[in-house]
Amino acid sequence: MSFIYLIRHGETSWNLEERFQGTTNTDLTKTGLKQGQLLAKSLGKTIFENIYTSPLNRAKITAGFIGKITNCEIKEDLDFKEINFGDWEGLTTSEIRGKYPWLDKWFVNPGLYDIPNSDSLEIEKDRLKERLIKIAIESKGHNTAIVSHAGIIRLSLLAALDLPLSYYWRFVLGNTSISILEYYNGIFLLKSLNDTSHLLNK
Repeated sequence: MSFIYLIRHGETSWNLEERFQGTTNTDLTKTGLKQGQLLAKSLGKTIFENIYTSPLNRAKITAGFIGKITNCEIKEDLDFKEINFGDWEGLTTSEIRGKYPWLDKWFVNPGLYDIPNSDSLEIEKDRLKERLIKIAIESKGHNTAIVSHAGIIRLSLLAALDLPLSYYWRFVLGNTSISILEYYNGIFLLKSLNDTSHLLNK
């Protein structure tokens, strides 16, 4: 069996403002930096064979904390860069709602609507399924960490668990949350979801 740790980056100012970040390169807040340090401390005794990170700063810096404390090399990987949210990037949910009245229906089932100039969620989901299986098989029973974004992690969970896009928003993923997939006998099992217990050690 192999284990894949899906880890979300620390807090950014756009998280607080409820802005769609997507591929925009935002930085961590002071709170986000502290969250990353607490996250790393909680993983200090975990042995990772690989730590992959999105190339965006908010994920890279979060991954850096983990790599330093676990003495594992950080590998930037475009496969885990956040989804491109197209015309919605940089906008708050209230601003989007004013331009796109179907936003609330999209939150119920994003598979029914296409964000202008964005990535296809279904295509991204299929791509991530192949990548996760490849990582799980190649890790040969070891631990792999993927430091990424809420969108990519949600799609990874849907892909791994064979769930439709209508389940996309049913996963709550806090900043620096840890969700763990176990790959066993050819299938993925959800071992842990949205673990932010390390943030209680402030």
